Amino acid sequence: MRFKVAGLLLCTVLAAPGLAQNQTLRDSVPSMDAVRSRLHLTPEQETRLAPLFRERELQVQQTRTKFELAASKTEKREVLKAARTEAQAFNAQVESVLDSSQKADWRDLRDETREKVKERYERKHESRP
Repeated sequence: MRFKVAGLLLCTVLAAPGLAQNQTLRDSVPSMDAVRSRLHLTPEQETRLAPLFRERELQVQQTRTKFELAASKTEKREVLKAARTEAQAFNAQVESVLDSSQKADWRDLRDETREKVKERYERKHESRP
């Protein structure tokens, strides 16, 4: 199970290099548009969440770079561990802004996003020789 979680996190962080990287980055964190419409955010909630999402996108991009530059398996594990901690902190910050019904929708949206990234990762790796 531990390896599945690490693999899924790795999928989220590194789903595609190069030109597709910006699209992958956007896909690995739900967009503010999706969150706004799905969770029916108030203007105050949107104001509070927008900087959190911008920061999260930067974190994911930095994590991807650190992972690519990591020289050993130990370093890569450390990068993934830090990424997991950052993801948990981000989710806690987002949930602190939401009401109880929005939290359930947020969790569903996160699960759907994670599943999309996982499927794209699996498709990409199925096509490799």
